Amino acid sequence: MTNDRRQEDFAQRLSRISRERGETTDPDQGRAKRDITDFDYNAPRERHPIRNGLIWIIILGALGTGGYYGWNAMPQDLKDTLTSIVAPDDSMETALASPEAIPETETMSDQGPTLQSPAVVHDGDTPVMLDSIVAQVSLPDDSTAIGDIIPIIRNAQCNLRTPLGSEKVMGVRIENALLPAPLYTFSNQQLAEQLLLNVETVTQDGADLVNDMDLSGEKTVLDVFVTDTSAPLYLVLQNMGPGIIWNLHAAPDVQIAHVALIGSDFSGAANLQPETTIEGLLVGDFLPPHQYGADDTPRDCMIRPWRSPQPDWIGSRKSEAGSLLYQNQMYSYTKGYEAYNRWFTGALGVGAAANTVTARDAAHVLLGPVPAEPFTYNALAGSDIHLMETDHLLIGDSASRHAAAERLHQDLLTAAIGGDFSALNPPAMERDSQ
Repeated sequence: MTNDRRQEDFAQRLSRISRERGETTDPDQGRAKRDITDFDYNAPRERHPIRNGLIWIIILGALGTGGYYGWNAMPQDLKDTLTSIVAPDDSMETALASPEAIPETETMSDQGPTLQSPAVVHDGDTPVMLDSIVAQVSLPDDSTAIGDIIPIIRNAQCNLRTPLGSEKVMGVRIENALLPAPLYTFSNQQLAEQLLLNVETVTQDGADLVNDMDLSGEKTVLDVFVTDTSAPLYLVLQNMGPGIIWNLHAAPDVQIAHVALIGSDFSGAANLQPETTIEGLLVGDFLPPHQYGADDTPRDCMIRPWRSPQPDWIGSRKSEAGSLLYQNQMYSYTKGYEAYNRWFTGALGVGAAANTVTARDAAHVLLGPVPAEPFTYNALAGSDIHLMETDHLLIGDSASRHAAAERLHQDLLTAAIGGDFSALNPPAMERDSQ
């Protein structure tokens, strides 16, 4: 195909008119010359990486292509250019990931690691296995027969015993323990609050009261294997979820001088050494239920044991990917931890992160090095449990505990309404229109 010269002729006329008017500057001077043809196959192209990248993203999104596969489908030169512009310090996979494309895994939740038995949480990056720490393991279940219950009188002044100069402060801070326990505990206040909530769901939502009581007070168990022999130990055992029975396992030559429990629910400890002292702080004795921003300021007794967000948390990654929900959540966690750390440091003389193992959920935790040889596991069966005092304690198999909790709930409800609790949701009234 021959070239059409009209564009070139027009350019020459434009140049001649400019010269006649005294204009000496060629409007195209300094630009790279292009061969003008009907089609510009051979013409040099101007690069628009941002525009082209956005076009690719829109096309791939419209086609329903996943972020990973869509990224791999892009031309390599465009991937390289976008990487240098949008994410000079990170991979493009991270730069283009949406919060929804970052899933939780079996071992990492939005709020940190979650490790089921037989994995053991410790201060290293890789979990160790239970059989490398203890032998003759006999894990508890929800019908394990226990020994005596020894009450812990809760600290009413928020003044934990000060660690001695010779003692080493170590700690565990988690949300939930993952081993079952054979007991329930709850207070009259918890019973009343649950009753009011259930009445609301029956009267407002038509729920079945009998099937939606949701009152259990179930405890769970966390194994704490202690192998640090460097000094007498002051253990600070902290959690934010339901109450925990902290089952202690001291390796040979380990001395546990003192145990301080800090939690949002009634907790206890089993298998204490004979000389170990114990005390407990219940968060609700000093702080109201948490609301967003409520823990951002220092308090004299800010004992809600927040955990500091870490970069590998799914919540942290979603926050970095732009999720406003997780940005708010991680902000609240960060500020809460800062306030808790101020109280902890003032009360115990060390920071809340010192010698402390943290996780979202765990069945077993190791404080200290992996032992050269496994030592004997301390079974919960037959062991005495030191437990924070409360109003109701139910022990026995799971069915018996559920039945006893249900009777307490129904008796209180019946007394409150003065009769059959079916009156909360009576049948609709019929009117005679005549």
